Parts: sequence; C-alpha cells; structure tokens
Amino acid sequence: MNSIINFVLKNKFAVWLMTIIVTVAGLYAGLNMKQESIPNINTPVITVSTTYPGATPDEVSDKVTDPIEKSIQNLNGVNVVTSNSFENASSIQVEYDYNKDMDEAKKEIEDAVNNINFPENAEKPKIARFSINAVPILALSVSGDKESLENLTKKVEGDLVPSLEGLDGVSSVEASGQQIKEV
Repeated sequence: MNSIINFVLKNKFAVWLMTIIVTVAGLYAGLNMKQESIPNINTPVITVSTTYPGATPDEVSDKVTDPIEKSIQNLNGVNVVTSNSFENASSIQVEYDYNKDMDEAKKEIEDAVNNINFPENAEKPKIARFSINAVPILALSVSGDKESLENLTKKVEGDLVPSLEGLDGVSSVEASGQQIKEV
C-alpha cells in the first residue's frame, strides 16, 4: 500500500494523465454504446395455435393436439414440445436448439401440419415464431360524437386496419371493442 502512495506522490503528472485518459475513454464508451429499451432477443420457440369451435378439451386433445404433436416431435432440432388443450382451442409450443435456423424450422412445421387431416370444424393452424419483440408498441382509440359504434367499426375494420397492416415493419394489427352482431 505504501508503494502505491509513494508512486502517486512522486508521479503526480502520470496520475493526472491516467485520470484524464480513463475519463475520456469512459465518456467515449458511454456515448457510443448501443442502448435499446427492448433489445432484440430471438428465442428458438415456435407456437402452433388451432381453433376448433364447439369442441371439448378432450376432443381438442384427441383430434387436434395429439396429431400435431406426433408430426412435430421428431423434426430436426426439436428439444421440447409443450401443449395445452382448451375448450375450442389448442396451443403447442415447440422449443428448438439455439443454433437452429428458425425460418427453416417454421417451414418444416408448416409442411408437417399441412399433412394432417383435421376435423371439419377445425380452423387451419396458425404457426408463429415466439418473439419478445412482438410486444405491441402502439394502441389507438377511435371515437366519434356523431358516429354510431356500428359505423365506427366499419371504418376501422374497412379502412384503418388494412392501411396499418400495409405499412412496412408492421407485423400485425388487431381491433378490439368493436360492435359484433349476434343472433
């Protein structure tokens, strides 16, 4: 400890110069460092969601979830297949190795799922890559004093949603709270 104190007392100019160099390097690094509020994190997970209206969880499991699981579990690079069967819906998460090309993996799952014969009422499965970057970044509200909810719904679904979906970089657009006619 004494040697450090003696060095500092004898070499004031060197200590002063080292302090300036460390301060300048710190400012340079701090100003040029990439900073993101939501960094780009790519997880190797793909989800397969299927809607089967009017079906019980057991029916969904037997006729939708199990066939999809069987066709997916032996694909190249698959680590874990997790599924949930709900009333009217099925959700399957497929986890891959980190070195797997996820575009190729999505294509493989699409090919495997297209070869399955689903019940007549079941909708086509929706296959999507899980991404933390898919967090909604914009929420808009539409209101009108002189417009009815029905007219506003028509304008939003007919004009606003398609024009927003056409923008470059927009993954998806969802409308909620609209008027839905039911019998």
